[in-house]
Amino acid sequence: SVSFSHPRLSHAQRSAVKVLRRMQYFVARRKFQQARKPYDVRDVIEQYSQGHLNMMVRIKELQRRLDGTLGKPGMFLPGKHSLGKGEDKEYPTIGARMIRMEDKV
Repeated sequence: SVSFSHPRLSHAQRSAVKVLRRMQYFVARRKFQQARKPYDVRDVIEQYSQGHLNMMVRIKELQRRLDGTLGKPGMFLPGKHSLGKGEDKEYPTIGARMIRMEDKV
């Protein structure tokens, strides 16, 4: 005969365990059904659009910072960069410095 060190559960305790297990089952089943649902196309498109908008804002900010550092493309075409003595104040960018160095050499 097998002897257990703990007493058997009372009827009320067994009922409580059954109720708890049933509740856990229903919660797990609901979560599983929600996970199986197909994606709503509108939600996917909205998330994609939001991500695209965020990416475009970041690209624009990066372009602005590059323009401030290097100078805008086409800004230093021949004939446009001979500004005289105020060059440093007008275009304090790497591109302007490069053009001035090339002119000196």
